[in-house]
Amino acid sequence: MSNENRVEGFQSGGQVDAGARYGSEYLDWKDWNPETFGVLSKHEEADISAKLRKSKAVLPPRCRVLEIGFGNGSFLAYGAKRQWEMHGTEVNAGLLERARQRGFRVVHADSFNLFPDNHFDMVAAFDVLEHLPQDDLLNFLRDIQRVLVDGGVFIARFPNGDSPFGSFFQNGDPTHLTAIGSLKVRYLARELGVELVYVGGEPQSLFAGLPYFAHRILAIPTKYLMNLFVNLIMFPRYEVSFFSPNLVSVFRVVKPAIPAR
Repeated sequence: MSNENRVEGFQSGGQVDAGARYGSEYLDWKDWNPETFGVLSKHEEADISAKLRKSKAVLPPRCRVLEIGFGNGSFLAYGAKRQWEMHGTEVNAGLLERARQRGFRVVHADSFNLFPDNHFDMVAAFDVLEHLPQDDLLNFLRDIQRVLVDGGVFIARFPNGDSPFGSFFQNGDPTHLTAIGSLKVRYLARELGVELVYVGGEPQSLFAGLPYFAHRILAIPTKYLMNLFVNLIMFPRYEVSFFSPNLVSVFRVVKPAIPAR
C-alpha cells in the first residue's frame, strides 16, 4: 500500500479540522507507529531520489522544502539527511508530536495562510491530491504556486487515473475523493501558467536493495515493453503510463520579474 498522507485541512479561504478523520484508528490501519516514524529505508531513499531526478532541480543544503501531509516522516528524514530546511504539515496530532520530537518544523494543516509568498524552493505532496475535492484542487495548487520562489518546484504523487492498476490505490482508501490522470495534470498546468516538467509513471530505482532489485530487474523492463505496445495500439497520440499504479507530476513556477524602482 502506498505511503499516503492527507490534507483535507487545507482549504483556500477556510479551515476544516480533518484530524478526526485521520485519528489513531487510521494510523493503526496504515501501520504507522512511533518506532518507525522518520525511519528512511534504503529502498525508500532510492525511490525518492528517482522521483526527484524528474524535477531536474538542484537543491543545495539549507534550501527550504515543505512537505504537505508528511505521514510517517520518510521524506522529512530524506531532506534532513541532505541538510535541507524541512517544514511539514499534517492533520493528525500524534504525527505532529512525533515530528516535533525529531526536531522538524511542522504545523497543523489548517491552511496555507501561515506561509509567506515566495518562501519555499520545493513543495512536495506525496499521496495527497486524491484526498481533495475536485472543486478545491485548482485553488490548492494556486496556493502552492504562491509560496514557491521563482523557479521553485512542486512534486506530487497520486494514484494513476489513466490506468486500471491505479484503481487499487484510488479505491482502497475511503478518504480518496478525486481521480487524477495525465490529461487533467496538463489542464491544471495550463490553468496555473506553470511549466510542466514531468507527468508520467512513478520512477523506481533498480538499485534499492534486495528483494527489490530481483523483482524490479524483471518487472521494470517488462512493464516498459508492455506500455509501448499498449500506447502504439490504443493511444498513438499520447504517452500513457498504463502499467504504473501511481503517477508523478512536477511543476516549475515561473514568476514575473518585479520592476526596479
